[in-house]
Parts: sequence; structure tokens; C-alpha cells
Amino acid sequence: MTVNTLSKVAKPTLARRLVILALLAAFGAMAVGFVKEMVAPVTTFYGVDFPAGEVSFADTIVSYEPVIYLNDDRLPNVQEPFNNAVSALGAPNSTDPRHPLASLSARHDVSLGLGGSLTLRFTNNALTGSGNSALDLWIFEAGERTESVFVEISKDGKTWHAVGRTDKKRSGIDIDAFGWGPEDYFAYVRLTDDPEEGEHDGIWNNGEWVGWGGADIDAVGAISSVSLISSVSHASSFSIPLSRLMLFVMAILVAGIGIGYLVNTFLFDKKSSKQNF
Repeated sequence: MTVNTLSKVAKPTLARRLVILALLAAFGAMAVGFVKEMVAPVTTFYGVDFPAGEVSFADTIVSYEPVIYLNDDRLPNVQEPFNNAVSALGAPNSTDPRHPLASLSARHDVSLGLGGSLTLRFTNNALTGSGNSALDLWIFEAGERTESVFVEISKDGKTWHAVGRTDKKRSGIDIDAFGWGPEDYFAYVRLTDDPEEGEHDGIWNNGEWVGWGGADIDAVGAISSVSLISSVSHASSFSIPLSRLMLFVMAILVAGIGIGYLVNTFLFDKKSSKQNF
């Protein structure tokens, strides 16, 4: 075989190798992203660990229905800035036991009033069970005292399931204790103030009326959380859970294929060189 013939045979082989290497590099980059999500460090908020970090918290307001009344001085038990439901979204940024009466500008929580309710939705993650007795959901309350709150969860925002309540002794909920598990995914959480317990009036603070009656919600976070992939058909308001285990397996497979290809290529080249020599 002549040199020209060898060159013609080698060119398509080299082109194929370059294409395969490019594809492996692309898949490798995806795998790196998957692995980063898989091994993301646990983030701690006010002493509570959230394996998924800031994405663990509620993202949108579905409804806010505070129960407001006026006291003898015609002052409302809930008023601005504690009537802004958006304050309950995202990571906690108001709860601080060391400064329970921080300046109003430093507070970012919403009050429910006497028996009022707040419904939140997770959009980029979902609440799920842990498969054991660990706490799965955490309700962050702000202020001097923690009022009792009834907690309900829902998969579709229509059918609701009671999962107990939080109070001054406990702020976390184990949904496994109510028959749910790792195969259940919830997008909605509804909180309702217990009208029979807690402080539902506002208070005077340094000559200023503070209308923060009822439970003061700072944030709602899913400790047991799964990432979500939007449904392609958009037929459902819910999304498909993306398993971290699947991400990890995919990353391992891509890495294995890449290493195998490179090893096989170099060994083949060396053997071919020796035989030709």
C-alpha cells in the first residue's frame, strides 16, 4: 500500500475520532454540571440544613388571605409592611432570635392575622418524603414568639392533605409520619394560623404601632427536596422529578465511555505502530 493510499484511509478515521472526542467533551461538560448538583454542599439556614441549598424554598404565592380586625383604637392587627406575602418567598432573611424586634426595614416576613392563611408553591423543586423519621419541611417564623400554624400539602393545588402543625416547640414536619414517602412529590404548601393560640394583636414598639398579628412567616423550605424538569407536554401543572441518583449514574457512564475510548484509541495506535514498524 502506498503512502497516498494510507493517507486517504487515515483521514476519515481521524475525522471520526475528532467528532467522537467533541461529543465526549460536550457530554463531559454536562456530566460535570450534573455532578456539581449531585454533590452540592449542604446549606444551613438558622441552624437547619438544606441539602439542595436555596432552591429548597417556596417560589411563588398562590394565595394570601389574612384575617384582619381593628382593636379599640381602630388599629389593624396586620398592616404594612407585614401584609406583603412576597416576604415569605425564597430563603429566610428575617428570622433572628437575637434581634426579635429589629427595625421594620430589616424585617421580611408576612403575618397571617387571626386564623388567616398563606398558600405557596415550589416551582423548581418539590417536597418529598425522606423514607424515615427525619424532618422534611421547615416553617420559618419571625418575631418574639412562634405562633401555631396548621400545615397542609398538595400535589396539584386542589386536593389537600393535613400534615400536622408547627408551634413554639417544633418548626419542622415529617410527612412520612402521615403516610407519604420518597415517591410522593408535593408542589404546594398551605399554612393556616391557629386562632386559638398565639398573639393575634399588633404591639406598640418605641411609640410605633406594629401590625404583625398571628403567625409571621419568613420562609418555607423543603428539607427533603427533588429537582424538577418541566413537562414537555405542559398537560399538567406539576413537573417530573429529576433523580439525583440518575444524574450521578449518567455522569459515571459518560466518564467511563470517554476513558474507555481514549484508552482503546491510544493502545490501538501503539499496537498498530509496532506492527507497521
